[in-house]
Amino acid sequence: MNRRNLIKFVLALAVMFSLSGWVHAQNAQSLKNNYQRLQDKLKNNQFNQPIVMDSEQTSKSISGDVYSVINYPFSTVRTALDTPEEWCDVLSLHLNVKYCRALNSNKIEVYAGTKKPQPLSDAFHMEYNFKPVINNTNYMQIVMDAKSGPMGTSDYYMMMEAIPIQNNQTFIHVKYSYHYGTMAKLATNLYLDTVGSGKEGFTITGKKPDGKPKYVSGMRGAIERNTMRYYLAIEAYLGSLSLPPAQQQEYRLTNWFAATERYPQLYEITRQQYLSMKRDELKQTPPNN
Repeated sequence: MNRRNLIKFVLALAVMFSLSGWVHAQNAQSLKNNYQRLQDKLKNNQFNQPIVMDSEQTSKSISGDVYSVINYPFSTVRTALDTPEEWCDVLSLHLNVKYCRALNSNKIEVYAGTKKPQPLSDAFHMEYNFKPVINNTNYMQIVMDAKSGPMGTSDYYMMMEAIPIQNNQTFIHVKYSYHYGTMAKLATNLYLDTVGSGKEGFTITGKKPDGKPKYVSGMRGAIERNTMRYYLAIEAYLGSLSLPPAQQQEYRLTNWFAATERYPQLYEITRQQYLSMKRDELKQTPPNN
Protein backbone atom coordinates (compact mmCIF):
# COMPACT_ATOMS: atom_id res chain seq x y z
CA MET A 1 0.00 0.00 0.00
CA ASN A 2 1.52 3.32 -1.07
CA ARG A 3 1.48 6.44 1.06
CA ARG A 4 -1.53 7.99 -0.71
CA ASN A 5 -3.65 4.84 -0.33
CA LEU A 6 -2.56 4.50 3.30
CA ILE A 7 -3.70 8.06 4.00
CA LYS A 8 -7.05 7.36 2.30
CA PHE A 9 -7.46 4.20 4.37
CA VAL A 10 -6.71 5.99 7.64
CA LEU A 11 -9.09 8.83 6.76
CA ALA A 12 -11.83 6.32 5.88
CA LEU A 13 -11.37 4.62 9.25
CA ALA A 14 -11.53 7.98 11.02
CA VAL A 15 -14.79 8.83 9.26
CA MET A 16 -16.24 5.39 10.04
CA PHE A 17 -15.46 5.61 13.75
CA SER A 18 -16.66 9.21 13.87
CA LEU A 19 -20.00 8.22 12.34
CA SER A 20 -20.24 5.23 14.67
CA GLY A 21 -19.69 7.46 17.68
CA TRP A 22 -22.32 9.89 16.40
CA VAL A 23 -24.88 7.08 15.96
CA HIS A 24 -24.22 5.78 19.47
CA ALA A 25 -24.60 9.27 20.90
CA GLN A 26 -27.90 9.62 19.03
CA ASN A 27 -29.13 6.30 20.43
CA ALA A 28 -28.25 7.35 23.97
CA GLN A 29 -30.00 10.69 23.53
CA SER A 30 -33.05 8.96 22.08
CA LEU A 31 -33.31 6.73 25.15
CA LYS A 32 -32.93 9.76 27.42
CA ASN A 33 -35.71 11.47 25.49
CA ASN A 34 -37.93 8.42 25.93
CA TYR A 35 -37.24 8.43 29.65
CA GLN A 36 -38.44 12.03 29.87
CA ARG A 37 -41.39 11.44 27.53
CA LEU A 38 -42.62 8.44 29.52
CA GLN A 39 -42.46 9.98 33.00
CA ASP A 40 -46.24 10.08 33.49
CA LYS A 41 -46.73 6.51 32.25
CA LEU A 42 -43.86 5.22 34.37
CA LYS A 43 -45.57 6.66 37.46
CA ASN A 44 -49.16 5.78 36.58
CA ASN A 45 -49.88 2.46 34.89
CA GLN A 46 -51.61 -0.91 35.26
CA PHE A 47 -48.40 -2.56 36.49
CA ASN A 48 -48.10 -0.46 39.67
CA GLN A 49 -44.40 -0.35 38.83
CA PRO A 50 -42.29 1.93 36.61
CA ILE A 51 -42.98 -0.17 33.50
CA VAL A 52 -44.37 0.89 30.13
CA MET A 53 -45.40 -1.64 27.48
CA ASP A 54 -45.96 -0.94 23.80
CA SER A 55 -46.42 -3.04 20.67
CA GLU A 56 -46.86 -2.59 16.95
CA GLN A 57 -48.07 -4.83 14.13
CA THR A 58 -47.74 -4.38 10.38
CA SER A 59 -48.75 -6.71 7.55
CA LYS A 60 -45.36 -8.46 7.78
CA SER A 61 -43.93 -7.85 11.25
CA ILE A 62 -44.75 -7.65 14.94
CA SER A 63 -42.79 -5.99 17.75
CA GLY A 64 -43.03 -5.42 21.48
CA ASP A 65 -41.25 -2.88 23.68
CA VAL A 66 -40.81 -2.66 27.43
CA TYR A 67 -39.40 0.46 29.09
CA SER A 68 -38.63 0.27 32.78
CA VAL A 69 -36.75 1.78 35.69
CA ILE A 70 -34.88 -0.97 37.53
CA ASN A 71 -33.29 -0.79 40.97
CA TYR A 72 -29.79 -1.74 39.89
CA PRO A 73 -26.85 0.57 39.28
CA PHE A 74 -25.91 1.05 35.64
CA SER A 75 -22.43 -0.23 36.45
CA THR A 76 -23.98 -3.57 37.47
CA VAL A 77 -26.19 -3.79 34.38
CA ARG A 78 -23.45 -3.00 31.88
CA THR A 79 -21.03 -5.56 33.30
CA ALA A 80 -23.60 -8.31 33.98
CA LEU A 81 -25.21 -8.38 30.54
CA ASP A 82 -22.43 -8.10 28.00
CA THR A 83 -21.55 -11.69 27.03
CA PRO A 84 -23.42 -14.48 25.21
CA GLU A 85 -23.06 -16.78 28.23
CA GLU A 86 -24.83 -14.27 30.48
CA TRP A 87 -27.61 -13.80 27.97
CA CYS A 88 -28.14 -17.54 27.74
CA ASP A 89 -28.76 -17.52 31.49
CA VAL A 90 -31.40 -14.86 30.83
CA LEU A 91 -33.03 -16.43 27.77
CA SER A 92 -33.24 -19.90 29.35
CA LEU A 93 -35.80 -18.65 31.87
CA HIS A 94 -38.41 -18.16 29.13
CA LEU A 95 -40.96 -20.96 28.80
CA ASN A 96 -40.33 -21.41 25.07
CA VAL A 97 -36.53 -21.58 25.29
CA LYS A 98 -35.67 -25.24 25.76
CA TYR A 99 -31.89 -24.87 25.50
CA CYS A 100 -29.33 -22.10 25.04
CA ARG A 101 -25.56 -21.95 24.79
CA ALA A 102 -22.90 -19.56 23.52
CA LEU A 103 -21.16 -21.00 20.45
CA ASN A 104 -18.53 -18.26 20.53
CA SER A 105 -18.21 -14.59 21.47
CA ASN A 106 -20.73 -13.47 18.86
CA LYS A 107 -23.15 -16.34 18.32
CA ILE A 108 -25.83 -17.98 20.48
CA GLU A 109 -27.54 -21.31 19.83
CA VAL A 110 -31.17 -21.56 20.94
CA TYR A 111 -33.73 -24.36 20.76
CA ALA A 112 -37.24 -22.88 20.76
CA GLY A 113 -40.28 -25.00 21.47
CA THR A 114 -43.54 -25.34 23.33
CA LYS A 115 -44.35 -24.12 26.82
CA LYS A 116 -44.40 -27.70 28.06
CA PRO A 117 -41.61 -30.33 28.36
CA GLN A 118 -40.31 -31.19 24.90
CA PRO A 119 -37.35 -33.17 23.52
CA LEU A 120 -34.74 -30.98 21.87
CA SER A 121 -35.06 -33.11 18.75
CA ASP A 122 -38.61 -31.75 18.41
CA ALA A 123 -37.67 -28.11 19.10
CA PHE A 124 -36.65 -25.55 16.46
CA HIS A 125 -32.94 -24.83 16.25
CA MET A 126 -32.00 -21.14 15.93
CA GLU A 127 -28.71 -19.26 15.81
CA TYR A 128 -28.63 -15.69 17.05
CA ASN A 129 -25.87 -13.26 16.16
CA PHE A 130 -24.76 -11.55 19.37
CA LYS A 131 -23.71 -7.94 18.94
CA PRO A 132 -22.46 -5.87 21.88
CA VAL A 133 -23.00 -2.65 19.93
CA ILE A 134 -21.76 -0.28 22.60
CA ASN A 135 -20.97 -0.40 26.30
CA ASN A 136 -19.59 2.70 27.99
CA THR A 137 -20.19 4.59 31.22
CA ASN A 138 -23.26 6.41 29.85
CA TYR A 139 -24.98 3.97 27.52
CA MET A 140 -25.07 0.31 26.56
CA GLN A 141 -26.81 -1.58 23.77
CA ILE A 142 -26.90 -5.31 23.07
CA VAL A 143 -28.47 -6.70 19.90
CA MET A 144 -29.28 -10.31 19.04
CA ASP A 145 -30.75 -11.31 15.70
CA ALA A 146 -31.60 -14.55 13.94
CA LYS A 147 -32.39 -15.09 10.28
CA SER A 148 -35.12 -17.69 10.70
CA GLY A 149 -37.48 -19.15 13.29
CA PRO A 150 -40.31 -21.67 13.63
CA MET A 151 -43.33 -21.82 11.29
CA GLY A 152 -41.84 -19.60 8.61
CA THR A 153 -41.06 -16.67 10.89
CA SER A 154 -37.88 -14.72 10.19
CA ASP A 155 -35.69 -11.74 11.07
CA TYR A 156 -35.85 -12.21 14.82
CA TYR A 157 -34.50 -9.19 16.66
CA MET A 158 -33.91 -8.68 20.35
CA MET A 159 -32.36 -5.53 21.73
CA MET A 160 -31.65 -4.17 25.18
CA GLU A 161 -30.36 -0.67 25.79
CA ALA A 162 -29.80 1.13 29.07
CA ILE A 163 -28.72 4.44 30.58
CA PRO A 164 -27.92 5.47 34.16
CA ILE A 165 -30.48 7.67 35.92
CA GLN A 166 -30.83 9.24 39.35
CA ASN A 167 -30.90 7.35 42.67
CA ASN A 168 -28.43 4.76 41.40
CA GLN A 169 -31.09 3.28 39.13
CA THR A 170 -31.08 2.30 35.46
CA PHE A 171 -33.57 2.97 32.69
CA ILE A 172 -33.79 0.09 30.23
CA HIS A 173 -35.56 -0.60 26.97
CA VAL A 174 -36.16 -4.17 25.77
CA LYS A 175 -37.37 -4.75 22.21
CA TYR A 176 -38.43 -8.07 20.68
CA SER A 177 -39.65 -8.45 17.10
CA TYR A 178 -39.87 -10.78 14.13
CA HIS A 179 -41.30 -11.01 10.62
CA TYR A 180 -43.98 -13.49 9.63
CA GLY A 181 -45.38 -14.88 6.40
CA THR A 182 -48.75 -16.35 5.50
CA MET A 183 -48.03 -19.76 7.06
CA ALA A 184 -46.86 -18.25 10.35
CA LYS A 185 -49.85 -15.93 10.51
CA LEU A 186 -52.29 -18.79 9.86
CA ALA A 187 -50.61 -21.00 12.47
CA THR A 188 -50.57 -18.20 15.04
CA ASN A 189 -54.21 -17.32 14.42
CA LEU A 190 -55.16 -21.00 14.73
CA TYR A 191 -53.38 -21.14 18.10
CA LEU A 192 -55.02 -17.92 19.25
CA ASP A 193 -58.45 -19.21 18.21
CA THR A 194 -58.02 -22.53 20.05
CA VAL A 195 -55.46 -23.11 22.82
CA GLY A 196 -54.66 -19.41 23.08
CA SER A 197 -58.27 -18.26 23.01
CA GLY A 198 -58.94 -15.48 25.48
CA LYS A 199 -55.28 -14.67 26.03
CA GLU A 200 -54.46 -10.98 26.30
CA GLY A 201 -51.52 -8.64 26.35
CA PHE A 202 -50.98 -5.54 28.48
CA THR A 203 -51.95 -2.53 26.37
CA ILE A 204 -55.37 -1.27 27.46
CA THR A 205 -57.65 -0.77 24.45
CA GLY A 206 -60.88 0.10 26.24
CA LYS A 207 -63.29 -1.18 28.86
CA LYS A 208 -65.28 -4.40 29.12
CA PRO A 209 -69.04 -4.31 29.86
CA ASP A 210 -68.26 -4.84 33.55
CA GLY A 211 -66.00 -1.79 33.55
CA LYS A 212 -62.75 -3.73 33.79
CA PRO A 213 -59.89 -2.91 31.39
CA LYS A 214 -59.96 -4.51 27.96
CA TYR A 215 -56.48 -5.56 26.85
CA VAL A 216 -55.04 -6.04 23.40
CA SER A 217 -55.32 -9.59 22.06
CA GLY A 218 -54.24 -11.51 18.95
CA MET A 219 -50.67 -11.32 17.72
CA ARG A 220 -50.02 -8.04 19.54
CA GLY A 221 -51.14 -9.65 22.76
CA ALA A 222 -48.77 -12.57 22.13
CA ILE A 223 -45.75 -10.38 21.41
CA GLU A 224 -46.45 -8.32 24.52
CA ARG A 225 -46.57 -11.42 26.70
CA ASN A 226 -43.27 -12.71 25.34
CA THR A 227 -41.53 -9.34 25.54
CA MET A 228 -42.62 -9.08 29.17
CA ARG A 229 -41.29 -12.59 29.86
CA TYR A 230 -37.87 -11.59 28.50
CA TYR A 231 -37.89 -8.39 30.53
CA LEU A 232 -38.74 -10.30 33.72
CA ALA A 233 -35.91 -12.72 32.91
CA ILE A 234 -33.47 -9.81 32.87
CA GLU A 235 -34.71 -8.68 36.28
CA ALA A 236 -34.49 -12.20 37.72
CA TYR A 237 -30.97 -12.62 36.39
CA LEU A 238 -29.78 -9.31 37.85
CA GLY A 239 -31.38 -10.17 41.18
CA SER A 240 -29.43 -13.42 41.40
CA LEU A 241 -25.98 -11.84 41.14
CA SER A 242 -25.71 -10.96 44.83
CA LEU A 243 -25.92 -14.65 45.76
CA PRO A 244 -23.17 -17.29 45.74
CA PRO A 245 -22.87 -18.84 42.24
CA ALA A 246 -24.25 -22.19 43.42
CA GLN A 247 -27.53 -20.53 44.45
CA GLN A 248 -28.04 -18.26 41.47
CA GLN A 249 -29.74 -20.62 39.04
CA GLU A 250 -32.46 -21.72 41.45
CA TYR A 251 -33.04 -18.11 42.51
CA ARG A 252 -33.51 -17.07 38.89
CA LEU A 253 -36.04 -19.84 38.25
CA THR A 254 -38.14 -19.23 41.36
CA ASN A 255 -38.07 -15.45 41.07
CA TRP A 256 -38.84 -15.40 37.36
CA PHE A 257 -41.92 -17.53 37.96
CA ALA A 258 -42.96 -15.45 40.97
CA ALA A 259 -42.69 -12.30 38.84
CA THR A 260 -44.89 -13.80 36.11
CA GLU A 261 -47.55 -14.65 38.68
CA ARG A 262 -48.17 -10.93 39.17
CA TYR A 263 -49.79 -10.88 35.74
CA PRO A 264 -52.70 -13.24 34.91
CA GLN A 265 -51.87 -12.77 31.20
CA LEU A 266 -48.67 -14.77 31.66
CA TYR A 267 -50.11 -17.88 33.30
CA GLU A 268 -49.40 -21.11 31.39
CA ILE A 269 -48.29 -23.83 33.83
CA THR A 270 -47.98 -24.27 37.59
CA ARG A 271 -44.92 -23.31 39.59
CA GLN A 272 -43.95 -26.93 40.16
CA GLN A 273 -44.38 -27.78 36.49
CA TYR A 274 -42.18 -24.84 35.50
CA LEU A 275 -39.42 -25.61 38.00
CA SER A 276 -39.38 -29.30 37.12
CA MET A 277 -39.27 -28.57 33.40
CA LYS A 278 -36.50 -25.98 33.65
CA ARG A 279 -34.34 -28.05 35.98
CA ASP A 280 -34.46 -30.85 33.43
CA GLU A 281 -33.87 -28.53 30.48
CA LEU A 282 -30.81 -26.95 32.06
CA LYS A 283 -29.19 -30.39 32.26
CA GLN A 284 -29.71 -31.13 28.57
CA THR A 285 -27.16 -31.28 25.79
CA PRO A 286 -28.09 -30.53 22.17
CA PRO A 287 -28.91 -33.46 19.87
CA ASN A 288 -25.66 -33.12 17.87
CA ASN A 289 -23.46 -33.65 20.98
